[in-house]
Amino acid sequence: MEKVAAQQLFVVVALFRPVGAGTSFDRREWPAHVTLVSNFSVTEHGDRLARTVSEVCADHGPLSVRFAAHAMFGRDKTVPVQLVDSADLHEMHERLADLLEVMPGFAAADPDYWRAGYQPHMTDVPTVTVRECDIKQMSYVAVVALTGNTATVTTALTLSHEPDGA
Repeated sequence: MEKVAAQQLFVVVALFRPVGAGTSFDRREWPAHVTLVSNFSVTEHGDRLARTVSEVCADHGPLSVRFAAHAMFGRDKTVPVQLVDSADLHEMHERLADLLEVMPGFAAADPDYWRAGYQPHMTDVPTVTVRECDIKQMSYVAVVALTGNTATVTTALTLSHEPDGA
C-alpha cells in the first residue's frame, strides 16, 4: 500500500450499513455512524493501521447501542447529535486508543475527545430517525482518511465474532 503524507488524518467509525473500502463521500454527508476514535494521524499507516483496527474488531461481534437524549456538539455547540449509551463502544474505544496511541507519530487532532473525553453519539442524519431508548446493532467498522472536504474509506470490516459463552 502506498504511504500517505504524515499529516493525513484518519478516524475510525462504527456503521449500521456496510461501506466498501475505496468509497469516498463529502465530509458533510457522512452515512449514519458513531465515531470510535476521533481524528488522528500516524506516520506508519496503511497496512499497519488496518491490521491494528482489525485486531480490535476480531474480538467483537455487532455492537449494541441504545440511543439516548439529543444534544449539541462541537466547539461552538452547533452540531446536533443523538447520544448513544453502549459499554461495547467505550470498551472498543479504549482498546483502539491503547493500540493507536503507541503507533509511531501518533497525534490526536483533538485530545479532548479521547479517553475520558469520549462521548459516543450519532451526528443527526436527515435520512435516519431513531428515538430515545431505541436499541440498534452496529455491525460494520471503517477506517476513514480525511482530506479536505473528502472522506475515503481505507479499511472496511464486518463485526461477526461471537463472544465466548454466547
